[in-house]
Amino acid sequence: MKITAIDSMPHKPGMYRVSVDNKPLGYLTADDVISFGFSRGSEINEATYSRIVSRIKYAAYYLSALKYADRRLRSEVEVGRYLKSHGCDSESVNSIIKELARLGIIDESKLAAAYVHDAELLKPLSRNMLALKLKQKQIDSELIASAIDASGYDDAQALDKLISLRRERYRGNQARFFRYLLRQGFSYAEIEKRIGRPPIKTRKFK
Repeated sequence: MKITAIDSMPHKPGMYRVSVDNKPLGYLTADDVISFGFSRGSEINEATYSRIVSRIKYAAYYLSALKYADRRLRSEVEVGRYLKSHGCDSESVNSIIKELARLGIIDESKLAAAYVHDAELLKPLSRNMLALKLKQKQIDSELIASAIDASGYDDAQALDKLISLRRERYRGNQARFFRYLLRQGFSYAEIEKRIGRPPIKTRKFK
């Protein structure tokens, strides 16, 4: 078998399409090409061919994870689940996550801070609910606490803002509004101070 082409790709900087016996196999990184030590016209054996195919698969998973994590901030767990759902083996998953973290593509402290910031702007939640949602992404508890504390997040202000944003939607149904606010993690007492106690339904017995 012979390496018949190593072509750089303008739309994929740093990646090279490798062909063997005039058949394109896929993309390798520049580091991979250097590591293999081959050039156009090099003869390769079956073992080298298998290694090339394996690295091409790895590079494809890496590029896919890079795009996924680059669209918006992701946790390590989210990237891992994404890769595994596409058939990536555990060893490659761990290696790719480690590399993306090294490059700062995955940064869970930034993710936690961004999530808190978005909550303040778009849909205020209680501190407890914010922490719960970030824990569901399996982000370290200390990172979560640090992000919430650094933002100066205030439950009372968040509750006031949420009531202002949603009051019209629940006009005429105070009990439902009360339940909605409870689901966002705010305390019964603080909600009651602002919108009053929900009406108690009495059951009629025949």
